[in-house]
Amino acid sequence: MKKDWKFWHWDHVGVCLTAALLASVIGLVSVNLSMFNPVEQAFENFHMTDVYYEMSRSEDIELNNDIVMVDMVELRDRGEIGQVIQQINMCKPRVLSVDLLFYKEGDDVLANAVLLGAIDEAEEPIVFSSKLVDYDEEEKCFETLIPSFFAPMGDYTFAYGNVLQDHEGGIIREYTLSQKFNDKTMYSLAYQTACIYTGETPHEQDVNERLIVYGDTDFPVINFKDVKKYANLLKDKIVLLGTFSNEEDAHFTPLGKMPGMKIQAYSMLSYIQNRNIQDMPIWFSLLIAFVLCYISSWVNYWVPRLWPKVDSYIISAYYFLIAALLVWVSFLSFMHLQYNINLLYPLAGIALIESARSLYEDSVRLIYNKWHWRIFKHSIYLEGEEE
Repeated sequence: MKKDWKFWHWDHVGVCLTAALLASVIGLVSVNLSMFNPVEQAFENFHMTDVYYEMSRSEDIELNNDIVMVDMVELRDRGEIGQVIQQINMCKPRVLSVDLLFYKEGDDVLANAVLLGAIDEAEEPIVFSSKLVDYDEEEKCFETLIPSFFAPMGDYTFAYGNVLQDHEGGIIREYTLSQKFNDKTMYSLAYQTACIYTGETPHEQDVNERLIVYGDTDFPVINFKDVKKYANLLKDKIVLLGTFSNEEDAHFTPLGKMPGMKIQAYSMLSYIQNRNIQDMPIWFSLLIAFVLCYISSWVNYWVPRLWPKVDSYIISAYYFLIAALLVWVSFLSFMHLQYNINLLYPLAGIALIESARSLYEDSVRLIYNKWHWRIFKHSIYLEGEEE
């Protein structure tokens, strides 16, 4: 049979469809068989954005100029915490965000009085953390709000400090702007604080879940004892007061385990810098996957025929270059265009294409030799076969 050197050939489409079938079977198996749960979880926990954050990190990380964190992990007495708040207020921050929750009033009346006195004397806005619990799936709202004990004593601004996880112990990649508490709208600590800093009025938005951009920046962290010493550093900034080195409030992120207060800081910065990352639609990602699979099918078929002695090296180099190009273009798109290219389907497709091509070739030969289906008569995989 005469060789068909045309780039466009229906056999390559067949290989692409076979790759899609293989991917679907693997997906169904990983979901429905418990023995493959670790594989499924590994795919769920991996995101290309994690790679981008690592790529963007450099040895000389610049400190952010919008947010300063004050670590008071050593403090337990509310009166002393009140004094720290008073000292911070004297530094004239644009907004103070308190990532602490004072549950019960307790018996130390004097300490509570010092704390409340510092809060009431503040001239600059203060946002206090609270906790939303008891989520109602049917009503799509939380039923209980846990604020600090002094909530009924004045007109204080509370925002929820809940972090967004797919499952307990999961990696935190996103934050929310708002949540429903019964018939009210509550705003997140990150969003509420960022709005005060930028002079915006918080409101419900169409895109509620936002990606936390863990970029190539870090935040100044000062000990509560050094607040007066670094007064100029706190002036006109977001000051985030909380526990920086408390293991109980540490969570997994794409950059490793991180204090909850630092995650809040990255969330605030993501909104301040208007880093509303748009995700590529699934259909577009599938289209890219099809094009790459088609090209890869053509390469896998013709390279061994053109250069049989070095075909394995050429094909390996091809896959390396394709993967590197995809990741690099996606990285640039993410960092500069704020557009997240979904590489799951393209990378999975080119990873399965050689297995799919072998399976397709064997299937074509089997069907044609056994049943003589004429639809396969002109297949490029039947070269040399007798009719």
